[in-house]
Amino acid sequence: MKNLFLILVFSLFLFANTVLNDKIKSYIGESKYETQKNLIQVLFAQSEDFVKANGTIDSVKVISVLKKNGLMKLLYEKPVHLKLAFRTTNDPIIFLKIINESLEGMGYNYFLTNNALRDTSGFVWEIYLQTEHIVDPVTFAAALELRGCSINNIIKNDENYWFYDVNSQNAYLSAKKLEIGVNTNLGKPIKPYWVNVKDMKEMIVSVHAGDKWFPDVVFFDENLHVLKDIKSAEALKSLKTKVPYGSVYVKISDAVMLENIKHGLSLHVKDRD
Repeated sequence: MKNLFLILVFSLFLFANTVLNDKIKSYIGESKYETQKNLIQVLFAQSEDFVKANGTIDSVKVISVLKKNGLMKLLYEKPVHLKLAFRTTNDPIIFLKIINESLEGMGYNYFLTNNALRDTSGFVWEIYLQTEHIVDPVTFAAALELRGCSINNIIKNDENYWFYDVNSQNAYLSAKKLEIGVNTNLGKPIKPYWVNVKDMKEMIVSVHAGDKWFPDVVFFDENLHVLKDIKSAEALKSLKTKVPYGSVYVKISDAVMLENIKHGLSLHVKDRD
């Protein structure tokens, strides 16, 4: 029985080692793997450190080590059409918003949707972007973590195609939080304001002197399903509204153009009793 147990442990170790090496090869290429094999064996000698509790390879940790030791190709010789795919088994609406936020935070503001579909494995969104840099998987993973997401797996299908399997079960937006009972001045908007209004009862929006605001206010629940939508064709100096029960976020914009509120807005919120 003891010998059988040792054989099983050894077999699992060999399997993990094989899967890990296959991962490394897929990330850096067969040629570089062979030329850097001795260094790789040293870097990943403790292969169990790169295996998660569920038995899968920690892709982000592997890529982080490769990147730190100059083994990851981060630049292309010329601009390429990079294809990225993201999958989640959770709500796709907030997932899409978070992927957008994370990419924009890394400087990727322009990309095209290639495909968006839902099947038995979840929701998959594919995009194309033109770039000389790969989307750094380690930096991208850190951006997702700031929004409550984590990466289950990263697959490099070919030189210009990366697939991310993302756990977005605890996802949340990077929305501004307000102090209750005081006026909070928001700066000049570059894009619509996103504000966290969880457990808020009432919100008052005020316009600065000299500005003309045509309200465009939308309340969302935690999964970005619309709960209330306020739009006005008339300019207002202030707007007082109840926060719908279950609201977590509010998006505040101008129905005509953001330049109308170039001095920003002032918000005052009250919590629920």
